[in-house]
Amino acid sequence: MAKRSISIARLKVGMYLAGVDRSWLHTPFLRHKFLIKEEKEIIALQKAGIAEVVIDTDLGLDPDTPPPSQNTQEHEAPATPHQKLPAGDLHISQAEPASLSAERLSPAHLAGQFSAAKRQRLDWMDRTSALFEKTRATDLVDVGEVRQIVESVMESLLERQAACLAVLGLRQQDATLQEHGITVCTLSLVLAKALALPEPRLRQLGMGALLHDIGLTKLPQNIIKRTKAMPPAQQALYRTHPDLGVGVLQKSGATGPDVVSIVKGHHPFDNGPQASSDETEGSPDLVKLVSVIDQYDELITGQTGLTPMSSNHALTQLYQHFRTFPDWLPLVSSLIRVIGVYPLYSIVSLTSGETGVVGAITPGKAHLPYLYICRDRYKRPCVPPTPVDLIQEPEGGRRIKEVQDPVQAGIDVELVLKQVAA
Repeated sequence: MAKRSISIARLKVGMYLAGVDRSWLHTPFLRHKFLIKEEKEIIALQKAGIAEVVIDTDLGLDPDTPPPSQNTQEHEAPATPHQKLPAGDLHISQAEPASLSAERLSPAHLAGQFSAAKRQRLDWMDRTSALFEKTRATDLVDVGEVRQIVESVMESLLERQAACLAVLGLRQQDATLQEHGITVCTLSLVLAKALALPEPRLRQLGMGALLHDIGLTKLPQNIIKRTKAMPPAQQALYRTHPDLGVGVLQKSGATGPDVVSIVKGHHPFDNGPQASSDETEGSPDLVKLVSVIDQYDELITGQTGLTPMSSNHALTQLYQHFRTFPDWLPLVSSLIRVIGVYPLYSIVSLTSGETGVVGAITPGKAHLPYLYICRDRYKRPCVPPTPVDLIQEPEGGRRIKEVQDPVQAGIDVELVLKQVAA
């Protein structure tokens, strides 16, 4: 292939885009290899702040070649991840995440939403812990309580989705069973809402996601996680937990086929990514959705014995792992879109050495959010925090370097927002 770098100003219709001047995860785009067919695609790249691109002249025009006429045969672009999934329940949306809003909420409002989300999550964890302990003791799951927890999660996501996603970053890296269950439930519902899953199926999905590891309550508590150091006998015992979970559900009754399908099939990778849950009555798409979220949270928290990853690194690994599996890649791509590059409330370090909290996301320019700088370049606290709109930064000015873990960074997001509001 004949690849060459050119400035965005030289990009023309008919050229084949093979790369951009930053990580794909730091742009609003899910793919960086496609034929430029319309001027609006070039405008979108410019609005994303991309200054230099890589083109492939074997698949498209040279920079000095005039744009193709309507009769010119075009090269086919690679298939986009935005496609309907096999079972037809989920539809990949090309819209921006719901969190990308032109409205800039006040710091006081953001702080209040964050505080409410923290309290709500603690309540869910307490209730789920009691639920799992009761199951451990009785071999039965309180289906009515599961429904009530899921309804509460769904209601909270309607009111404060961005804050609910943000407080996930405060969870323990060595997560408990109930914390993992609540996280998988929350993220599964967020992703399914973005994919326009009908509301009745949302409830079934939420129940299945919350209970996906319910079978682990029937195993010794020292093997509720699978680690590389786990002896073969314990690994074999761990792999029985989906079937043990199905047994608990069958004895408890009142759960639909989707819930059973999720509990039974959320670990298809023990038999390779092509494993299918078609033998169950539930939707294979819902099983895949929960499986992707389950793996994402395991990477974030180090559940499998690996070093815990940042959200960006976990999403990158998932994307690389699933890029050759067309039935799975749309879900991963949509998860990236939903979580966002620099989500509302996230803590980011800048090229200047400063640290800030994301207070608003700029539609169409997700990589240039509105920030509240809470630490200067010498790591000293900024009180009150300084507002900075990255879209107003001059060329060569401050840009985001990376997302930081709030716990490791030692920054209280709620406190920062209250300081701004004071």
